[in-house]
Order: sequence, then structure tokens, then C-alpha cells
Amino acid sequence: MFTQKDREKCDQLFDKYYGGRKFHDSLYRDLIQQHLVRGSRVLDAGCGRYLRFSKELSDRATVYGIDMDSVLETDNAAAPYAVRGDVGRLPFSSNSFDMVISRSVIEHLEDPAAVFSEFWRVLRPGGKVVVITPNKYDYVSVIAALTPYRVHRSLVSKIFRVPEDDVFPTLYRANTLSAIRKTFATAGFVPKQVETINHYPAYLMFSPILFRLGILYERVTSLGPFRSLRGSLLCVFEKPAQTSGAPGVTEPAAERVGVV
Repeated sequence: MFTQKDREKCDQLFDKYYGGRKFHDSLYRDLIQQHLVRGSRVLDAGCGRYLRFSKELSDRATVYGIDMDSVLETDNAAAPYAVRGDVGRLPFSSNSFDMVISRSVIEHLEDPAAVFSEFWRVLRPGGKVVVITPNKYDYVSVIAALTPYRVHRSLVSKIFRVPEDDVFPTLYRANTLSAIRKTFATAGFVPKQVETINHYPAYLMFSPILFRLGILYERVTSLGPFRSLRGSLLCVFEKPAQTSGAPGVTEPAAERVGVV
């Protein structure tokens, strides 16, 4: 099923049909850079153990990461800094950051509204949230939702050659165009950019036949009428410059760590 020869054929198909195109992380990076002001303070919510995006931004901003992973690749002697914690109870002072970024996190949240309210709280007025997350209606998300977690975990680990510990349960509670707009609006945010983007059939890189079917799907969903079926949501939301407080935003009982 997962032979090296099949992978090589899929790599050739990728080069043929997608060489030179930007997808997922590249588009996410471009959007962050578009809104990032040099010298800003940025929170990477769900930074991951390797702080990949936090490190990339550290030459232009002071970046703080937070993740539930028990091991975070920083000594906190210099940026990017990182803490272990829950994105639903951020250990930072209110109005601490100019931007919050979050990659492939929203699909795992049990209570997205509470997390977005925390984003709102720690952002300064005029601050922005830049997120990328899978679309609930993409075929990969549908299959993941219907597959037992232990099976999904094993398959994703083999396809992407990552440890099974890096594969988490998916809930998709704010992962449609309408749901993400509504949930961010409830937290007090204003939408600046809410769109769906396609990507190459990365989950099908083990089978040339399935990869070709994935190419067909990508071509069809690239058409306007099928935008709601594309692979990911790529969004920017803004905390209004003039605001007195968002509904339901309160300081948790836990001690806050100020950003200095």
C-alpha cells in the first residue's frame, strides 16, 4: 500500500500538475506577512513542539508560542519564547499582542468560541488573527470524521511519516465558512478576509490512482460554485480599534503572565 515506487510516481505527478504553485503553508505565510508590522508582538496559538512558524517570524517580530505539547523546542533565552498551556486559557495579560496566528488548530477545539474570546482578550485594539484550518466539507475532513481515531491516527502517521503522537482528534466545530464567521463574530471580531483555498491531494500521495482522482477533485472545486468544498479555510479577523469589551470575555482565575 505504501511502497516507495508509488510515492515516487506521486511525486512525478505532483511535479507535472503542481510544480511552482503555492499551497496551504505558503499561502498562510504570505497572508501573515501581508498583515505583519515589523516589531509587532505575535502569539502563535498551537505553535507545535518545533515552533516552526514562530521561528520563521522571529526576525520581524517578538513571537510567543503556546502549545499543549510537553516538549517545546526553545530555551526561552531569546525569541521565540514558548509556554506549555491551553489556548482556551491563555496565560497572558489582556491587550498584549498585535497579532495571533494559528495553524491547523481550530479543527481540534472543543469550544472554539471560548478560544476566540481569549484571542480577542489578549489582542490590542486593531489587532488581527490569521488562521488556517481544514474545511469540514473537504473530502479529507469527511473521511477523518467517519474514521475511528486510532485508524485515522495510524494512517496519517504513515502517509506523512510523523509520530502518531502528532496526530490529534478532529471535531470541526467551527470549520465551515459560515461557522467560522459566526463564532469569531460572537467573540467580537470583524472579518477582514474569509476564503477557502485548495491544495494538492497530499493525503493521497501513497497511490498514483487515488492521487489522479484527487487532482480531478482539486480542479472541480477550484471553480467558484464549488468553493465551499475546497480543502482549507484561510482567514483574517480583526479586533475593532474602538471597543470596550467583547461579550463573555472574562479574566480566568489563573495568574496572567504579562508580555514584556
